[in-house]
Amino acid sequence: MGLDCLVCIGGNGTIKTAHLLSQEGLNVVGIPKTIDNDVWGTDLTFGFDSAVNIATEAIDRLHSTANSHKRIMVIEVMGHNAGWISLYSGIAGGGDVILIPEIEYKEDKIAEYLVRRVEENKPYSIVVVAEGIKNPIKDSCSAAQSLSKKINELTGLETRETVLGYIQRGGTPSPMDRVLATRYGSAAADMIAERNYGKMVALKDNKIISVPLADVSGKLKLVVPNDPLVIQAMSMGTSFGI
Repeated sequence: MGLDCLVCIGGNGTIKTAHLLSQEGLNVVGIPKTIDNDVWGTDLTFGFDSAVNIATEAIDRLHSTANSHKRIMVIEVMGHNAGWISLYSGIAGGGDVILIPEIEYKEDKIAEYLVRRVEENKPYSIVVVAEGIKNPIKDSCSAAQSLSKKINELTGLETRETVLGYIQRGGTPSPMDRVLATRYGSAAADMIAERNYGKMVALKDNKIISVPLADVSGKLKLVVPNDPLVIQAMSMGTSFGI
């Protein structure tokens, strides 16, 4: 086809395919783009900040309804394997409970925490869950619905669920994402000019670097249980169901 270079922009599947094409001899440069922020080798993927903004706004809006009706509100955000969106939007939006795929939770611990909040004259709670958390009720259509049913059974407290879904994936990108995408695109163009192929542009400590596609392919960047954000949220009273 006469291609000088193929720039592959996307998440883990795209980066893995980019590596396979590179192994076949094609000149390839990768750019990490996914709302899940789970591409290994970079601190940030563009798309993530925009998704967190949308999820945070939704949580902010649910506070009003939860307070008005004195309910527990369960909101499900995206994150099949990685809980970055749930963690960041949960903290930003003042979630009382944050559940992510990487941390195994106990339903009775969540129930105890929510009942204790009511006893402390905190009549409503916000529960932020990633879609990939364990779903114990097989006939439920979502993690939020499953958890909502279980919370109601264990506490007797009125509980409602909201599934944010694909709304997180579209719309106007945040200024931060626009700047990051511009930085990545410029760096990719420089790599092509330098014939520095078989690499992915990445952000490390707010500096643009390049990492070999071979190092990135097939790996996931997940939240670790002792992540500083998790520890800080716990110290402020947020429950992770453990």
